[in-house]
Amino acid sequence: MEFPLPGAKASTVASVDAADVELAETLENLDGADNYAAWIFEQVAPHLGDEVLEIGAGHGTFTGLLSAQSARVAATDVSERCVGILSSRFADDPRVVVLKGTTADAAALPPFDSAVLINVLEHIADDDAALRDLSAALKPGGRIILWVPAFAFLYSDFDRKIGHYRRYRKAGLAAKLSRAGYDVTEIRYMNSAGALAWLVVARLLRRAPTGGTAVKIYDSYFVPVLKRVERRWGVPFGQSVFAVATRRGDQ
Repeated sequence: MEFPLPGAKASTVASVDAADVELAETLENLDGADNYAAWIFEQVAPHLGDEVLEIGAGHGTFTGLLSAQSARVAATDVSERCVGILSSRFADDPRVVVLKGTTADAAALPPFDSAVLINVLEHIADDDAALRDLSAALKPGGRIILWVPAFAFLYSDFDRKIGHYRRYRKAGLAAKLSRAGYDVTEIRYMNSAGALAWLVVARLLRRAPTGGTAVKIYDSYFVPVLKRVERRWGVPFGQSVFAVATRRGDQ
């Protein structure tokens, strides 16, 4: 089951515009976390098709990785600021189309082989509706690929400020995907050390866990070790949940 927010209601979550201001620096810091981005992309890459829809592309950290492997990437975001950054960054990449819009807008586009959401689903108030929208945006047998924050007990004031409505557990996310018309093919926790760091820094110390120096240290020294450890052994908890699900052909 999905855990309720500890002490937070939807009405207290930052608005899209307010969250976008908070996210700007975070996205810039994470754009330089090359090891972390590569680790996430290693999980995503085997499940991609030629036609890829990226929801919540942000500053394009993953857009470039996606376009290097796919024939076409539709990179979308609801933030005018992010759409401007994306348009400038990929102006010379013919494989990338930048669009401003929601998951409902994406459902009106020609169908895709894959839909990718990296730390995005938690920003959407009605995530069930978003998953249904994306099912409509996929070809039968197309895949949705999700990376979302894990565990409600890690929900912090920083989560609220950057517009997180929730954090997930595997069972709750799998149930949502099934109800929305998908068959889950892979789901697991990732980044176990990140969960502990988030608990201490964001939840207990009430500090932003994505400061530039902290991100660089974690990316340089922790991520390479975690990649080796978690590739060999599954972990029972993590900062994030990674999930892949296939759109049912009868939807």
